[in-house]
Amino acid sequence: MDAAIVAGYFIAVLSIGYYHSKKSRDSEDFINGSRQLPWLAVLGSLVATEVSASTFLATPGVGFSENMNYLQMGIGSVLARVFIAWFFLGAFYSFNSLTIYDYLGQRFGNKTHYCSSIFFIVTRLLASSVRLMIAATGLSLILHWPFVICLTILTVIAIIYTGNGGIRSIIWTDVLQAIVFIACGLAVLTFIVNSISFSTIIDLGTAENRFEIFRLSPQSAVSNTVEWFNDPTLLYIAVLFGFFSTTAAFGTDQDLTQRMLTCKDVNHARRSVVISGLISLPIAALFLIIGISLFAYYKVHVGTDLPVGPDKVFPWFIGNELPSGLRGLLLVGVLAAAMSSLDSAIGALSSSALVDLYRPLVKSPLSVKNDLWVSRAFIITFGTILAIIAFLIKDAEGFLWLTFKIGSITYGSLLGIFLLGILSQSGSDSGNWIGMLSGAIICGFLLIMIEKNLLPLGWTWLILIGTAWTFFFSYCWPQKKLHETNRKA
Repeated sequence: MDAAIVAGYFIAVLSIGYYHSKKSRDSEDFINGSRQLPWLAVLGSLVATEVSASTFLATPGVGFSENMNYLQMGIGSVLARVFIAWFFLGAFYSFNSLTIYDYLGQRFGNKTHYCSSIFFIVTRLLASSVRLMIAATGLSLILHWPFVICLTILTVIAIIYTGNGGIRSIIWTDVLQAIVFIACGLAVLTFIVNSISFSTIIDLGTAENRFEIFRLSPQSAVSNTVEWFNDPTLLYIAVLFGFFSTTAAFGTDQDLTQRMLTCKDVNHARRSVVISGLISLPIAALFLIIGISLFAYYKVHVGTDLPVGPDKVFPWFIGNELPSGLRGLLLVGVLAAAMSSLDSAIGALSSSALVDLYRPLVKSPLSVKNDLWVSRAFIITFGTILAIIAFLIKDAEGFLWLTFKIGSITYGSLLGIFLLGILSQSGSDSGNWIGMLSGAIICGFLLIMIEKNLLPLGWTWLILIGTAWTFFFSYCWPQKKLHETNRKA
């Protein structure tokens, strides 16, 4: 039964890719769907991409071993989406940008254009390889297959349907995948509740403080001034990080922003991004509660051997505790979570490489057919690179936080430049790339110091530091007159 469920899922995904391959007339349609996609489909795709393998597999590990402090970031995340909707999307649509880095090129010049695109490509390769590694690890634990085989299957399937249908295929497949992994989350929670009772989960979780959401003072037994700045679970730090990281992810990362640029107009795009925040928060809560329920489950079943760490407890549970049928459904959920982040990543990487680097640097005109095949070649290339990086980092720990830490190095630089372009009339093409590069170097150095316990500062501050440095450095750089930008559409 499990095999039949998985086979049915793969057939559905590949069918969607094949169907939409007939609609991709040229590379622009391949990238933005000719801006004809309904906002509800875009909403589903945003939710699916955000609730990636990191959420589906790693978030239960946080609930299992920690608590629900992670939800504090959701407050800042919702506020950030409103900010993005009325400022960022207005600028992107008014400039009719094919990619968001194309907007920076029109606003500042080629150096900013190329630098921002390269920053995105490097960041997305690193962050998405972590998500791919999480998914392949989960699949390996469930099926008891070698990691390399699981990694190869996920990568090849994603390359096939993304390469066929482009953004249309990505968005409609994501809609299916969002439905699948939400249903999976509800199904597994129901199974655990029926196994040990809801009251047992509440009692054991409460006794161990697993249901704590808001942290108003440092968790250290000795509270001092330093602890108010280096504890990333504090409410005000989490809200600030949630705001800046979400603004960076939805406003400066082609992976997520490309979806909003497929809507018919800016109002539809705004609707999709704001509502996505209201949906993503309860989904994150669902998977944290699954983690707490697993904690209670293994407290009750004290004789059960658990030979894995918190990051891997959920896939281990799926593979070893669930009955046939339900295990197949959860396996499809793992695949859906993996595909929803992998397809969008390689699609966005391909779009940026083609529009932001290949077209400007290859001066000779390309035919529509050749341009489309170049997009597909980039999809194969980036899919392969992601798989290689995922293999190299397969032994990493702290899955959920690792993804955030990677973004904290470069997201601040990208966000600083986008804020400069959207909220001011200042900026220098030469100063911008220097500000971005120096900001990333500073944040990378600070992260190393923090990880080695040489700097008493929470890593969640890095994105704020990078944003502030890049914005003010570039703002103060001697500048020539630049194109004006609309602050709102």
